[in-house]
Amino acid sequence: MQSAFIKAGTVRLEYYQHGTGPEAVMLVHGYASSARLWRLAMVEMDPRRFRVIALNNRGAGDSDRSPMEADYSVESFAQNLHHAVAALGLDGFTLVGHSMGGATVTQYGLAHQSRLKALVLLNSAPLNGRHLVPGWDETIREQFRTGERPQGDMGFNAPHVTESFKEAVLADIARNPLERAIGGRRSMSQLRLRERLRELKVPTLVVGGDRDTTVGVDNILAEYLALSEDVRSLHIFHGIGHSPNVEAPNSLAGLLGRFVGEVNEAHRMTSAERAGR
Repeated sequence: MQSAFIKAGTVRLEYYQHGTGPEAVMLVHGYASSARLWRLAMVEMDPRRFRVIALNNRGAGDSDRSPMEADYSVESFAQNLHHAVAALGLDGFTLVGHSMGGATVTQYGLAHQSRLKALVLLNSAPLNGRHLVPGWDETIREQFRTGERPQGDMGFNAPHVTESFKEAVLADIARNPLERAIGGRRSMSQLRLRERLRELKVPTLVVGGDRDTTVGVDNILAEYLALSEDVRSLHIFHGIGHSPNVEAPNSLAGLLGRFVGEVNEAHRMTSAERAGR
């Protein structure tokens, strides 16, 4: 897939696109990764039905970088996403966020849910934050000094993952700025979005893997239970870890397709009921 660029406010962001269908789906990656992590799932989605866009957040891929740690927070990413959505002309679309991207799309959804058709939280970062141990930032600085980079479970052990795919993602990770690593980690620790999930009125699918030790199934289920019963859905992959978009791309693409279809059908039924009154 070829990349393109969009001006999102004052920030130039890179994105990948697959398909030209009428159903728009925006994908937002997580903490240390990039939009490349979505590639395996993107190509499994019917290009005649879907227009799938994977956005590189600030600091990822060839998107603009910043020397300010605050520019890599969930709030900043959500604001950049808002400008990117407007520039791409998206409205009535499905928004999917993986890991830290789950927090980003939640933040966006709470502010702009009128633009959304549906929301998907894929192995989301814990929306109630996480305690940081003393010296956590110095550990990250040392990793960067030695050439090591924070990675996490990206599903690279799945048998279908090629070396070229893995190398491309790792090359993006190797270019991550230190400010992104520290700013993002600090931002995730301060999240207090779980208590606001009942404000969401759009259909929301919570997805996780039962072997996710990065965010934990307890947090995945907590996000689901915090949503209003009339908007929430849940899917747990068996034998899958933190990155179903890499470990089970075909299954995830099928799940997203079915979810969008169910949302459309529910909307049609509601519209028909209103017309019959």
